[in-house]
Amino acid sequence: MAQEDYDALKYRKWIKLNQSSNNNDSNISIMTYNLLSRHYIWKHVYDQNNPKHLDWAKHRFPLINQTIRQLKCDIMCFQEMEYYVYKRFWSKKFPNDKFKSFYIQKSSAQFIPTDLTDGVGIFINTERFDILDEIKINYGQEILKNQNKYSLTNDLISRVIPRNTVGLILKLYDKKFNKILYVSNTHLYWSPKFNDVKVLQTKLLLNKLESSRKELDSTVIFLGDLNSNYDSDVVKLLRDGQLDSTTSKEFKNHKYGLNNELMDSNGIVQNPFSLRDVYETLFDNCKLHFTSFVSRFSDVVDHIFVSDDIEIRQVLGEVDPNYCASKNGKGFPDGQFPSDHIPLVAEINYKSI
Repeated sequence: MAQEDYDALKYRKWIKLNQSSNNNDSNISIMTYNLLSRHYIWKHVYDQNNPKHLDWAKHRFPLINQTIRQLKCDIMCFQEMEYYVYKRFWSKKFPNDKFKSFYIQKSSAQFIPTDLTDGVGIFINTERFDILDEIKINYGQEILKNQNKYSLTNDLISRVIPRNTVGLILKLYDKKFNKILYVSNTHLYWSPKFNDVKVLQTKLLLNKLESSRKELDSTVIFLGDLNSNYDSDVVKLLRDGQLDSTTSKEFKNHKYGLNNELMDSNGIVQNPFSLRDVYETLFDNCKLHFTSFVSRFSDVVDHIFVSDDIEIRQVLGEVDPNYCASKNGKGFPDGQFPSDHIPLVAEINYKSI
């Protein structure tokens, strides 16, 4: 495929979810996209992929650039964004000079980052939004800096604190509608052996978001690669508003104390926000089979959650199942999709507009 002929939407279609408003000028487009850092191209995962489709300079980087420019959402959130590539190519005037970017790189007490180490970024269309504040959070460091707020159990010290996972929150002012939005982006720890840690990382980010949010009528957008599917405790916490750690199998044999910043005296992990996943309707109707697709794994692990004041107009649908069947299970990246994740994209607006 000639790169100038590349169309990121060739095997995906827009799905309308709500047509109550015809005012397209009020829409806000948002995206979350895991770019697949070169650092994580592990042979045992990508051994069935065509080597030319794993080539960063000649294939993946150009197609990722074209995908981002084609979608060009008002709010674009990225995971596995390498620090060097961000600073060298994406930190300024990308995808055009109307955008401003923010970034946090992964790090921990046990892990010294290099230029190849990835992080998460948020890119904002400044024609639509003013950026009022930026809040960075490294989950392990957050606990170490506020030790009196937590129960420093062996599990907290050995399982949560060493992880180098990070999150990023921006406070935005919508100049068109005089609204305040808080956008949070994260990439939770990957291993299924640490599903309890993912819940606690989510709780740490929710706490930071709650303490930073001064306007009770402001909009909240919580998204990223959560490394958690619809049956997970992470999604249950975000969707249902709470999680009982005493009955969760993921917390069995793990102790994090009670009556602290992570859980109450009954072991309940609370979500202070009322949120819904913009892709849940598609998933419930078997119209979203994966957001990440590799030879030995495919599942919905990327999510966009929004607060109750938001109406979901449309979302970018799943990859054509016929195209996926033609892959014979080899997964992405391939000639069409330059990452092992697909970008999730939604158009939303305010219910009161």
